[in-house]
Amino acid sequence: MRTLFLNPNSSAEITSTLRRHVERCGWPADRWEILKVDDAPRIIGSVSQNAEAEAAVERALPVLSRGFDRVVMMSSLDTGYHIARQRLGDEAYGFTRSVFSQHRRLGRQLQIITFDKSMTSLYESAIDATGHRMVVAGWTVVDLEPAAIAAQPSLALEKLRTVCRDLASTSIHPIFVVGAVGLALTEELRRVGMTGLVDPVSDLLAWLGSP
Repeated sequence: MRTLFLNPNSSAEITSTLRRHVERCGWPADRWEILKVDDAPRIIGSVSQNAEAEAAVERALPVLSRGFDRVVMMSSLDTGYHIARQRLGDEAYGFTRSVFSQHRRLGRQLQIITFDKSMTSLYESAIDATGHRMVVAGWTVVDLEPAAIAAQPSLALEKLRTVCRDLASTSIHPIFVVGAVGLALTEELRRVGMTGLVDPVSDLLAWLGSP
């Protein structure tokens, strides 16, 4: 089975980050690929940009998915998931919903962290659509837009470090920093010794099963 991990925005940097994390987990190189949607916004940071990205996915997916048996939409909002599902049925997956599914299967709840308060309603709708609200033990919003995180990653890292430290001292549940933007930040926090952070790409691959 060949798997396409599809970044529904056009950011080469985010695509590279996603690739590095899948490679780190050791999947055979000939069983997967990561692509981006070139006509989509570079960053999905608003309701309108999410809609633009979905429209771009709908146009691009028939070509991009050729030669693949399943597609995973690699977005915090699982942008384009329903479009992929129309085309691939049960072989369409979403990054965030797969992480929730894996932890629900393990009987765990999560403290989740999202970015950008203006996007919270979209996240709420996405989580409710998965049926996994019960997995969410608590929810913290770091109110930085994706563009601001990209421009000032050190500021975002410090804000995230403070939130994670506070959660670790008050909650027994592991912390899930949602989305591709959070991958690089949590990687840095783990590098300096912070514990209690889930590895969402590893969780995603565990949910998918064999490559």
